[in-house]
Amino acid sequence: MRSLRLKITDLLETADQSAAGRVLDVTEVTALVLQQFAFLPQPLTITVEGGDVVLQFPEESTAAQEEAARLALKGAKRAAVGDFAGALPALQRALQLQPSLHSARRDLAMAYMELGQPDAATNHLIEVLRVDPSDAWNWVVLGNLYLGPKKDPATGEKFLRKALDLKPGDAWALNSLAALHHQRGQHAEAIPLFQQALATQPDLPQAYLGQALAHVALKQPDQAEALLARLFKLGNARDTRSHPAYAQARDLYARVQRDLAQRDESALFKCVQNYKAELETLSGYPVKTVEAELSGTIGAQIQMAWTHGRDHHLLSTRRGYAPELLCHLQAHELTHLRIEANARKLGHNQFFTTNATTLATAHRALQADADKLRRKGTAPDAIERLHRTLIKGLCGFLFNCPIDMLIERHLRQTYPVLRPAQFLSVRVMVNEALQVNTNPEILKITPRKIQRATLAMNGAYCLFLDDLFEGATTFAAPYRTLENFDMAKQLHHYFIQHSEQFAGGGGREYCLVDGFAELLGIRDWYQWQPDTGQHQVLPTTAPTEGTSNDALLRQLHPAAVHHLLSALQRYDALPVSKVQEITFEAARTGERGLDYASHEKQYTLRSLPGERFSGLQIMCLLHAGLKRLVPGTDTGMDLDEPFLRALELHQQKGGQR
Repeated sequence: MRSLRLKITDLLETADQSAAGRVLDVTEVTALVLQQFAFLPQPLTITVEGGDVVLQFPEESTAAQEEAARLALKGAKRAAVGDFAGALPALQRALQLQPSLHSARRDLAMAYMELGQPDAATNHLIEVLRVDPSDAWNWVVLGNLYLGPKKDPATGEKFLRKALDLKPGDAWALNSLAALHHQRGQHAEAIPLFQQALATQPDLPQAYLGQALAHVALKQPDQAEALLARLFKLGNARDTRSHPAYAQARDLYARVQRDLAQRDESALFKCVQNYKAELETLSGYPVKTVEAELSGTIGAQIQMAWTHGRDHHLLSTRRGYAPELLCHLQAHELTHLRIEANARKLGHNQFFTTNATTLATAHRALQADADKLRRKGTAPDAIERLHRTLIKGLCGFLFNCPIDMLIERHLRQTYPVLRPAQFLSVRVMVNEALQVNTNPEILKITPRKIQRATLAMNGAYCLFLDDLFEGATTFAAPYRTLENFDMAKQLHHYFIQHSEQFAGGGGREYCLVDGFAELLGIRDWYQWQPDTGQHQVLPTTAPTEGTSNDALLRQLHPAAVHHLLSALQRYDALPVSKVQEITFEAARTGERGLDYASHEKQYTLRSLPGERFSGLQIMCLLHAGLKRLVPGTDTGMDLDEPFLRALELHQQKGGQR
């Protein structure tokens, strides 16, 4: 026989409401015990001794206990890897053999909870607690059931506090209690409880996530970002039950990055403009930026002055992107310029090219795929055009993939203010690339060699980004199940081994391209052409008068005073976020060129619907906005003198700076 000694008050904790809070006589206690412990081996012998009850029941056979232990272990292992449905039969059979095996009953309750069967889970947890009411963990789980599926937060809180009475400082109980405060809108009260939970258990993902959510609710994105970063570095991702928390944390991280990028938009804009000015000095040519309709998944591209016979570099970004994404794309392309300009200064620059010889080599490698298409009735000239396009596309990706890795690492290490925008921009590009790489129609017509190389480089790039963002992303996950992921890992390993060696500038970066090509077996699909350093500017149409005429701008200072005063008065009545929106749209409009010689109101701003502006008015909106958002900034426009006069008039009229 086995026996249990329990306090009657503990029995009442899990009794129905008719018994709770009353003093029971012996008959009532006996009836309550018989009802609550019907799951134990029968018959039960019950003795009431003062405030205690002694319960005796037959012990299971040794053989039954051994088999039950084996099945319970089997069920626990299945539950640990997320196979909760598969765990049920083993755990249920274990309890049939040994009803008093409470560890199996607890695991069964957890499996039911994960499978979305809260009533079954509750029944088994209560049975465990009736046998061992001092088990704090089960009070926590029961409390969470009442907080969640059973929608009874008052009872859930009572059970959580019971767990803390039994085990002060229990991380799970504190985390759940903190989450309850957060759900009630008591975010500031929740944070210390989350902190206590993490002090006890520093690798508890749910506490990091919960505290980060509380900081987001309090509009504290910096604190939320720091917590999520710690979660990705320190949290325990091995337990499958924590995977939903990690998925939610990654979604929250993206939201926080957007909040940070929008909050710091003015500093981000200034950073990129300064970088642009630095590279104009380094390269010796101005950089003109435009929005354009770019092909495929290209987000931005830069055409170097010396490659295209111009007196300027042309940086194109895809039309319609958010300002923070545009800033990252511009910084990325400017870093391509940095690499080439440094290499040219040392006389080591090279141009990545394809020609008739390399194209013929590539076409021969795709002959089997061409024959298949020909047998299906595709015209030879159509096959040749398709393969030429795909070959050039792959070669372009080959050149950019390892160089882009260097660029993104450089930007993240060098410009902290750019990091949120970088994260958001790269996330968009990766998702777009994945859609293309898994598109069945595209895969049908893509030669196998090109398909395998493309998937390998995309997989390698995603592995690099997952490292760069220190666990905040799982970009590589979809590629693990696609073809040629082993090659993706080889490319990533090659980059890790050689990137520092080849990242020193002066054209050494191009060695990474050759290394990737060797691994992929396409080194003879392109050639390097030496950069002679000669640059002949081809004739172009003359710019519109007034778009870059400093003398003319000084003549327009009196009119600028009026427009700047109007801008200051407008901005006084607007929140900072609206001032930012107008200023940065004016900046993007200005990047495409402004004719400020004309009084014609030929420009519009989406941020100011229904209005039209002259080129000078756009410049004044931009100048006044930048001075408001980033006092002391050099806008690069000769408008400081009229701005000071406009500011003086504004203050005289009672305006606020």
